Amino acid sequence: MKGKTVHFKMTTLSVAIATGLISSYVQADEADKIEPIVVTASVLGNSEVEDIKLFTGSRSILTSKELEKTGARSIDTALQQIPGVKILDETGTGVLPNVSIRGVTSSRSGHAQFLLDGIPLSLAPYSHNGQSLFPATLEMIDRIDVVRGGSAVQYGPNNVSGVINLISKPIPEVWTTSLNEKVTFFGNKKVLYDTSFSTGGSVNEYFDIRFSGNILSGESFRDHSDTDVQNWMLQTNWKISDDKSLATTLQYYEADTELPGALNPAAYKEDRIQSLRTNDAFDANTIRLSTTYNQILGDIGIADYAEFDLITFANKSDREFSFENDANTLTPPTLFHTAPREFEIFGIEPRATAFIDGEITQDWIVGTRYVHEDIDQSLNRFFYDGVTEPRLIRNRKVTTNAMAYYVSNKIGFFDDRFVVTPGVRYEDVNLSYNEVVSGAQQKQHIKEVLPSLTLGYTLSEQWFAFANAQKSLRTPQVSHLTSTTQIDSIDPEISWNYEIGTRFTPTHNSSINLTLYRIDNKDKIESNSTGTQFENIGKTRSQGVEIEGQFSPENLPELTLRASYNYLDTEQLEGDNKGNQLQDASKHQLSASAFYNYNDIDLGLSAYYYSKAFSDSANTVEEDETGEVGELPAYTVVNLTAATELYKKGTQSLTASLALNNAFDNDYYFRGLDVSAIGRIPAPGRSVSLNLGYKF
Repeated sequence: MKGKTVHFKMTTLSVAIATGLISSYVQADEADKIEPIVVTASVLGNSEVEDIKLFTGSRSILTSKELEKTGARSIDTALQQIPGVKILDETGTGVLPNVSIRGVTSSRSGHAQFLLDGIPLSLAPYSHNGQSLFPATLEMIDRIDVVRGGSAVQYGPNNVSGVINLISKPIPEVWTTSLNEKVTFFGNKKVLYDTSFSTGGSVNEYFDIRFSGNILSGESFRDHSDTDVQNWMLQTNWKISDDKSLATTLQYYEADTELPGALNPAAYKEDRIQSLRTNDAFDANTIRLSTTYNQILGDIGIADYAEFDLITFANKSDREFSFENDANTLTPPTLFHTAPREFEIFGIEPRATAFIDGEITQDWIVGTRYVHEDIDQSLNRFFYDGVTEPRLIRNRKVTTNAMAYYVSNKIGFFDDRFVVTPGVRYEDVNLSYNEVVSGAQQKQHIKEVLPSLTLGYTLSEQWFAFANAQKSLRTPQVSHLTSTTQIDSIDPEISWNYEIGTRFTPTHNSSINLTLYRIDNKDKIESNSTGTQFENIGKTRSQGVEIEGQFSPENLPELTLRASYNYLDTEQLEGDNKGNQLQDASKHQLSASAFYNYNDIDLGLSAYYYSKAFSDSANTVEEDETGEVGELPAYTVVNLTAATELYKKGTQSLTASLALNNAFDNDYYFRGLDVSAIGRIPAPGRSVSLNLGYKF
């Protein structure tokens, strides 16, 4: 770019890092065209499809159109289209997602870093990153960005297997109101209603506002599955001046749902939709607030362009599981438990970015983040004998104070055809634990340097190659502190994530991605064979290959074909189960879809397949009579969709869609999860969803 005037094309919330290659041109004057450099707020950009082309890692984005066309019931079911992603659908509603990426699994998606508009979505980013309260619903989401590698420096901790960024629907420029009703029929008189609405737009040239709500009510596919979810969100964007802006999100989320729980094999064969755990339930609520202040600094002398961001986030949350004992699902329960937890979380993250032009370009990101977490954890035990008094068997207070510092520099050579991005994140985490009943106190101090290196090379306008290596951290969790586990007896999980891949985009509507990956995990944390405590089981490995492609014929643009395949090889490298596969890891995953627009009707066919897997670290093949262990069979699910616009006049539109999920009513299941740890968890059977939307 030597000898050319540089223009910077900005969004109100952008923070400078270069995209590398120039994607468009603007008119500088009548005689000359100049190249704008598009800068963005983070290594993830705006989570748009265009951000993938030159991203130095494996990455997939589900757009709003794709989410509509596939007829997904919830966020977690939508993720099954992504290579390497597997879900254990516990509820059929998406209220408690269990998501694993590349064989790295944990209850309540504990190894997947979920973000909402770039802000941590978990109850507590360090000490409780499982999604045992998931304040996100599909109708509030515009698109989903899944990054399997290349973002660890800026987004940590707990990015062992990647980052899932949920992007909320944007504030429209013109004031718009939308109403939407989705009704899902599961059969057996079980109906789930999904009602959503939003209204908002520009009040004037300086201020935008949007208010939206989403309500889930009714039943899922099983007995004892009454569901009531409310999700309310207020978004504002204030353009303070030409170089300053402030974006704010205020959210209230509440969930009250029954949990049907696991079934022993005999009960499953008798009636897979029944519930033997009629007292199990989940109740939660959270208030969340986040702000992003952005200031454009422009030319600051040492850099041709710079910006500053100040991000704050906080949440006050309560969640409680109620559940019966699970010692043996073949006998009547004798105990009942309640497990309430309260959270108060605050985080602040100042971040600066700068661009330096020249023969060698540089894009700097420098930031720090402080997070404070206060968690009250209790466990109450009640007895069904009618004689024994209830007992408070656990009452703990866990406090975390964490500082993170990170810096990266994207260096561009040869007109940015070759980019090298070294980076490092330093985590300094202080965790203290106080057992209120006994007065016992413990502390753990974790310091970890987490380096990262990504490489990208543009071979041509169509070909891009990348490689990366990054170190990740997962701190011990509140859930790891059982009655016999000492906090300082569990080491944090440390992992290295490696990728090498290529991305080929021959046309605007066609692409092929190929990635080889490997995850080396040190000191992985799992429960022991008796299930009484958690411990470090040693080193594990996940490695494989992902292939993802999309094709739309030039002579038939109405047709879009998409497919992905993931081969996954996992192994426990140490401990009693050395040489075995990791639990719930399917070696083969295949997804495919075809969408065709016929006379303004969008027709869709999508399917996914997962091969068999083991449900325990011992790789037990034969199922026992309780269903606690045993091989999990392979399964295939096929979905059919149809959608059209019934009416359109000016800004008004009326749309309708029909989805047939699990069209062939395939019967499959998972093993027990979390509070219902023993037995088979039935997966949703066939369902029909009718959707009607009106916008004006």
